[in-house]
Amino acid sequence: MSYGITADNPAFEQGMRVLKFVANASTLSSTDITNALDLASRALDATATVQAKLSSAASQIEQAQSRESDYQSYAQTLASDLTGVDVAAVTAQLSAYQAQLTASYSAIAKIQSLNLASYLK
Repeated sequence: MSYGITADNPAFEQGMRVLKFVANASTLSSTDITNALDLASRALDATATVQAKLSSAASQIEQAQSRESDYQSYAQTLASDLTGVDVAAVTAQLSAYQAQLTASYSAIAKIQSLNLASYLK
């Protein structure tokens, strides 16, 4: 899953630029402080946007993880259902169904051979 945020994001660059500016300045005038505060404010706003994007991506990842966990649980249940079959019981049930089907076909054949002329004789 792509979350779309990398270290070269402008929000991070602005924050680092403010820190570098303040760290390298020996004296700061009120204009320098105002500029630094404006840049820090923009960096903070941009960082909040990045955080919102990351939060959305994290939510999608959690949903995908939940779906995958549900699928794994379903697959495990299905596997245990398929491997836990009582072969003897299934064979007996299949034989009973086969006998019922044969009887049904026999009854249908008997009904099809009947006609009104047979009764009138």
